[in-house]
Amino acid sequence: MESINPEINAIHEAFCCAMGFELNLLPASERYWRDAIKSGMTPDCVKLVIKSRIKRIREGVRHQECLYIRNIAGSEEAIANTMEEAAAIRATMRIKAYPVGKAQALRATGRPDQPEQEKAVPISEVIQAMRREVG
Repeated sequence: MESINPEINAIHEAFCCAMGFELNLLPASERYWRDAIKSGMTPDCVKLVIKSRIKRIREGVRHQECLYIRNIAGSEEAIANTMEEAAAIRATMRIKAYPVGKAQALRATGRPDQPEQEKAVPISEVIQAMRREVG
């Protein structure tokens, strides 16, 4: 089955790609995806979360059931959890880090084992600067 809504098809396709298999779009799944899209979920969110959950399943932290569509978009709570998880993944992607081996070598030679991070700027300062630019 294919939806008449291209956004639903895109998010379901992202799910299938991240999972590595094809799955027919069932009416219940179509409703779940519609609600998720209304809440702001994107195909990118789905891919990030699925890949992260698969990794955590391999590590023994999560269970296979967390990959069901109902646990990604089946309720308001599932949607909120998925969106929060995607935001957390994106936040960690912004953090600079050395590979484990390099960090160990740097630490062994007495050097910092993390790259220098840019200084965090409070959002109020960013807004003030933007207002000054506008006039």
